[in-house]
Amino acid sequence: MGDFIIAVLVVSVLWILWDLLKLLVREKEKGEPATEFVNGPGKEMIGKIADSFQDLANTFHSMPCQKERLSQGDVKEIFHEVQDRICSQCAMCSNCWEKEHYNTYRRVYDILSAIEEEGEEISADKQVEFIEYCIHGRTFLEEMVQVFSRAKLNLLWSNRLLENRSAVAEQLHETADIVRKISDNVYDVKNVDEDFREKVKMRLRLRFVVVKDLWVLPQDQDRQQIFMTMRSMKGRCVSTKEIGIVLSEICKSPMVPAKDSRMMINREYSTVLFVSDTKFSVLNGVARVTRDGEMISGDNFGFLSRDNGQMIMSLSDGMGSGIGACKESEKVIELLEQFLDAGFNKETAVRMINSALVLQGGMQMFSTIDLCAIDLYNGSCELMKIGASTTFFKRNNWVEAVTSTSLPVGMLQTVDFDCTSKKLTSGDFIIMISDGVLDALPPKNAEEVMKELIMEIQTTNAREFAKALLERVLIYQNCRAMDDMTVLVGGVWKK
Repeated sequence: MGDFIIAVLVVSVLWILWDLLKLLVREKEKGEPATEFVNGPGKEMIGKIADSFQDLANTFHSMPCQKERLSQGDVKEIFHEVQDRICSQCAMCSNCWEKEHYNTYRRVYDILSAIEEEGEEISADKQVEFIEYCIHGRTFLEEMVQVFSRAKLNLLWSNRLLENRSAVAEQLHETADIVRKISDNVYDVKNVDEDFREKVKMRLRLRFVVVKDLWVLPQDQDRQQIFMTMRSMKGRCVSTKEIGIVLSEICKSPMVPAKDSRMMINREYSTVLFVSDTKFSVLNGVARVTRDGEMISGDNFGFLSRDNGQMIMSLSDGMGSGIGACKESEKVIELLEQFLDAGFNKETAVRMINSALVLQGGMQMFSTIDLCAIDLYNGSCELMKIGASTTFFKRNNWVEAVTSTSLPVGMLQTVDFDCTSKKLTSGDFIIMISDGVLDALPPKNAEEVMKELIMEIQTTNAREFAKALLERVLIYQNCRAMDDMTVLVGGVWKK
């Protein structure tokens, strides 16, 4: 059910963007500046769409909350149901429920309280006491237990439905937020200065490239984004990397084609995004071993490079081991990368994933999320940990540990996460591990032992670093893995 709801929301957002694209194209065909349209009625229209999602989310949130126990009305219904089935055919009914109403009600309520506290096994003393009072006491007690058990089961399912409703409300709220952010990004696109446009056109024409149009997405000084629609002349093919070099000379800062952009420009018009080149790079390495007796690891990981200059390292540990844990952690990593690559922020992505896991049918399974987002422009690093193991930072002659106390995703309707920010310099290493790695070390001082093992490793190769660390950890368990183990290493270097 969770995957279906996410699919519906994503399709809704894409449909909105498609409608906006058609409107922009229509305005351009009319010869009207796109920026005038998008900053006017276009932005207002998408704002109303976001408000509609938010209003719908508020409607779900305003509905009744979950109940921890049966209400007074539920208790009365149990009384009436048992009374109708047992007492209505009894000759003593009028005596018990009219003349001795208070006494009978108190005794039945005591039995009901005992069932709620003790379960179906009511103490023998209370059973004997009630059987002596009621001529159909044993039958009454059996019926009371059955009706109460059914009422508790209904309460459980009702609360489950309310949890799902809250999860849907959270999805709608996040969708409204996503639509607003998409609106801000789409409508920030500006036409460039005429002098700059002519300079680019003239310089690229010397490289046999015709520029049809340019747009700029304003950001800070270190991060420029330029969209260019262009084609080559005289049947030539020109690399976008070569065009980026020309742009770098004009902008006086390194410009490169965005990730997954076209590599070559031919005689057909195409639009390419050029972005400011980053100051840092990250070299990644991974080492992993599967729990003894298992064929598949329950850990999954990912490395994602985003157009905004972020490198995302992610690690998820599924509950248990084997194929079931693998599927859960794999689903978490896939959804996380899809949301982040689409431009959603980390908090929104995690909340959407948590809602999907809460909404899933059948037996719930839980997964941790360990996420490290490195800004390759300024070297800053943000950690988000949800039930995840400790992360370590190595710089020269010291190692720092970052821990987490939050619960895995999928356990609660509202997700809780720990966030930490760090400033990185060239030569720093980030070491992310799954629970099995730290659990393999002496429990009293596992983190201190891990720091010593990290300090022993002198290589600057991230892959060799991860492999050497895992080998040292396995020695503590006689080279037998008692749990899935995964080590991710990211080395940060200045270009």
